[in-house]
Amino acid sequence: MAHVRTYSSRPVLTVNLTALADNYKYFAAKAGGARIGASVKADAYGLGAGIVGRALYGAGCRIFFVAHAGEGKILRNSIGAKASIYVLSGNTPQDTAIFFGSKLKPVINSLTQARDWVKAIKAVNHAPRTALHFDTGINRLGIPAEEAEVFADDKELIAALDVDLVMSHLACSGDAEHALNESQLGRFKRISARMPMVPLSLANTGGIYLGAKYHFKLVRPGMGLYGGKVTTQSDKEGVKPVVELHAPVLQIKTVKAGETIGYDGSFTARTDMKIAIVSAGYADGLPVNLSGSDKRIVTSARLGKHRVPVVGRVSMDYTILDITNYDGFVELGAKAVFFGENLEEQAAHARTINYEVMTHLGARCRKIYVNE
Repeated sequence: MAHVRTYSSRPVLTVNLTALADNYKYFAAKAGGARIGASVKADAYGLGAGIVGRALYGAGCRIFFVAHAGEGKILRNSIGAKASIYVLSGNTPQDTAIFFGSKLKPVINSLTQARDWVKAIKAVNHAPRTALHFDTGINRLGIPAEEAEVFADDKELIAALDVDLVMSHLACSGDAEHALNESQLGRFKRISARMPMVPLSLANTGGIYLGAKYHFKLVRPGMGLYGGKVTTQSDKEGVKPVVELHAPVLQIKTVKAGETIGYDGSFTARTDMKIAIVSAGYADGLPVNLSGSDKRIVTSARLGKHRVPVVGRVSMDYTILDITNYDGFVELGAKAVFFGENLEEQAAHARTINYEVMTHLGARCRKIYVNE
């Protein structure tokens, strides 16, 4: 009977929900008595906020953070009514109805946002509670120092906001030796001492690794939940890989010595070569900077148990692998695997960060969720 090939050309992003839950439990243990507030913004870093949110909920998570109200609405529809969902960008006029309808908690980042929210909730019987986010040195979103005094002194405003969390965000937590960590910790303590007696939150993933004095009552891991390493001592991080990009082999060719491979002819074969064209490119989250040229072979993919280099320029839909020295038979439909435990290495080769790579994966790929 003839062999029937049954593979698809579409790349697949595998998301290991067991590893995700294990990472949640790892941070829960590392944070001691602090609660975990999971960052699932940007569609859970590109992995699918609905399914990821439900998996984290099943692991015990009851507090979530998103960037925008629309993300919060999607998450609420997926995880139900019992969890708290904070919107980091805060309330904006056009999104007020979403906050009310989906019971989302705005993270107040300015005096303007605070006053706008108080006006918006005057006619609402049971308005969502809020968080106050103070800028302690990152100079991104957050209540600036000159406005912090107003919040400390205006008891009527604080009462109207019904605050249930006071937070800030670390800028350099990945480097335990960076002086800004201690500086932000000191500022946060001074500011929070004048705020309502509610839970405090400062630590992102990197902040959890900084130790107990950064944990307070709530920590907010993001990248670490998804298996990403975030510190300068990545060998000490105990998270498990969650994602792999699987690209099927579509064609196998022989290239003669002297011929070029891919766009711009940036790679020239020095000897006769055997190459495999796989179905994933920069439209699927493979950075162009992973391309291999005559002078720079920067990365590789895994075929079976072996690694094979990328040659030629990564294009929109396809990437080319050198399988000349591959020890074994490569059949059409075989899966070349990118990222996984090599996420940080490949991000560094692409001259970017694992956060950017992660959030770009899966825009076009079919996602498969795995429970081990």
